[in-house]
Amino acid sequence: MRNTFLIKTIPISIVMGIGFYLVSADNPEVINASSHSELFKDKTHSIKVTTQANPANNSLLNNFNSDMSVENPFYEKEAKARLIQISKSFSEDIKYPENSKPIRNVHELDKYTPNKSTPSNRSTNIKDPNSPVISLISSKHQYFSHESIHASATVSHLDPNTSIKVSARLISNGQSIAQAKVSQSTKIQEQFEIEFPPAVSPHITSSDSIRIAANFTIDQQSYEIGTPIRYENVVAEIDHVEQAFVNQAYLHIPVFINTQNTGYHLVSANLYNPENNQALVHLSEQKNLTFENDFIELKAHISALKLMDHAGPYELRDLSLTRMPSNPDYTTQYGEVKQQAFSVNGFPFSDYINEGYINSDSQERLEFLEQLGGKP
Repeated sequence: MRNTFLIKTIPISIVMGIGFYLVSADNPEVINASSHSELFKDKTHSIKVTTQANPANNSLLNNFNSDMSVENPFYEKEAKARLIQISKSFSEDIKYPENSKPIRNVHELDKYTPNKSTPSNRSTNIKDPNSPVISLISSKHQYFSHESIHASATVSHLDPNTSIKVSARLISNGQSIAQAKVSQSTKIQEQFEIEFPPAVSPHITSSDSIRIAANFTIDQQSYEIGTPIRYENVVAEIDHVEQAFVNQAYLHIPVFINTQNTGYHLVSANLYNPENNQALVHLSEQKNLTFENDFIELKAHISALKLMDHAGPYELRDLSLTRMPSNPDYTTQYGEVKQQAFSVNGFPFSDYINEGYINSDSQERLEFLEQLGGKP
């Protein structure tokens, strides 16, 4: 005879998992990594199983029932409190379209800044907290084959009169392929500027494992540190940005692109107030480009612009151009942005249709989250 299970009380960890899924399905960045790990701690409140089953299985089911029933009302209260917190954050986030998010603080700006490098640092003697610390950071993570590669090597906690020498090399798949030009910084005494000339190797591809390795010789003792970079070939570039215009609740910003490989392209950028350099709104849009000379319109929603309280003029900065995996080869490729900023004209807020942004799917997720959290 087939067993039939009736689960009377859902584990709190599963409820939390449902909440996390609902939020991340709409915006995977609403919950950070630390809160994600907290959500999935084993906090089962209660599972009770009743059965209509073969009597031979009763013993096994009784053991299962005994092991899985954990009564702790504090877990349920904590889970509901977290779900309420998540739903509040989610309710704020869905006020704005995914392609037009306000930048309210430096943490959000950091999240929306493309092509950032990751610094590497270590102590020369982990047993001595006062020993020199060496660090290395490239100017960006991704370079194109015609660009020079730049990095900065720094040493701190040096005793006076300590001798120091720095050299650097470029390593591809475990093999040294180039030596860098290294010069001491004119601004910071303990910093050294590293440069590799363009086209250090015509054989490097985007699939190669590449890193910059800096060697510090401190009082005749050598220490090495490395940082990874990527080397890419240019398949597209942003040519120019045309005059913006208002269409209903959006400010449209046409970005013109030259591409060698038609298909889906993604443009992202941050809109700034040029008067005080404040970042205002993060914009992103993708489109299937069918011509080598085509355009993508970035769109800033009035709700995000009004929240940041600036009607223009603007500057478009932090641009990134990506060819998404699509026909014929389904690989991610990258485009170049030679100009650092583009001027964008503004309009009075009265020129827009003044309406809030509503996404019905997101609203349904929010309502379900609020129900899980116990909102009547």
